[in-house]
Amino acid sequence: MKGRDYVTCGASQGITGLSRPDERGVWRGFDVDVCRAFATALLGDAQKIRFIPLNAAQRLPALQTGEIDVLSRTTTMTFTRDMAVRFVTVTQFDTDVLIFRKRLGAASPTDLNGRTVCLQSGGSSADNTLTRVEAEAKIRFERVYFDSTITARDAYFSGRCDVYVTDGFLGASQVATVARKPDDHALLYLDHLLPQGVAIARGDDRWFDVVRWTVNLLIWAEQNGVTQANVDELRRSGPADVRRVLGADPAFGRAIGLEPDWAYKVIKQVGNYGEIWERNLGAGTRIKADRRLNRPYKDGGLLFPYPWDV
Repeated sequence: MKGRDYVTCGASQGITGLSRPDERGVWRGFDVDVCRAFATALLGDAQKIRFIPLNAAQRLPALQTGEIDVLSRTTTMTFTRDMAVRFVTVTQFDTDVLIFRKRLGAASPTDLNGRTVCLQSGGSSADNTLTRVEAEAKIRFERVYFDSTITARDAYFSGRCDVYVTDGFLGASQVATVARKPDDHALLYLDHLLPQGVAIARGDDRWFDVVRWTVNLLIWAEQNGVTQANVDELRRSGPADVRRVLGADPAFGRAIGLEPDWAYKVIKQVGNYGEIWERNLGAGTRIKADRRLNRPYKDGGLLFPYPWDV
């Protein structure tokens, strides 16, 4: 990567708020900014990155063959997948969601008993989710299968089915950007937790270190109030432990094979976890996604940074 002077990042085929080119062809989204943080840590420049759009079947092989250097959050971490590639850390905790029209007045899966559900054929995770919900709520859905998740999604929004099942943040993006009248639809989040994160090919321990500790930096910075706006001031006159991470101690960078100021550059160019969230998924965006489990642990979420020292 250093030799060619850019990082290749596997992205979705177009999900607003997560990874999608804008009208000028510039990639935007939460997953995009996480990848830009890796490029900044390794090469010092958030723009030294190339995005490769991949579908679900292409993602893991693209890592295994070296087509991409890192896959950002588009796949849930599971035992089977981690045996094929190396999942480094979780960047978002998501859950499955049932999307339906508000006029149905459903408050729980039980209220959707007997309803038609659009989903992909071929043993998809959505099918497994429905089976689990049926068993837990003692209900039955009428499945309507399609050849892809996109056609299933479009069929739901065109009125072919009563319900559509998908990942939570993906569903929030689709309602906001695909539905003709987003306010007509409701999202019912389920209890099935989906740990979604970044993955690399097996066998590269140094790259693993860079990816893991860059994500940790983003979470640490939010917890400690380090932002794009104040990182220069904190680098000069902040607490000693903060200044150390931001470059005051050259050994901090050498330990991971990076420049002493790698962490400073990441926050300066990309921002902390909360800033990345708000810029792409927060209240000021079309998505307006609730952070839910992706809040810092002190605010009731699951995010916490690993300590830099014992």
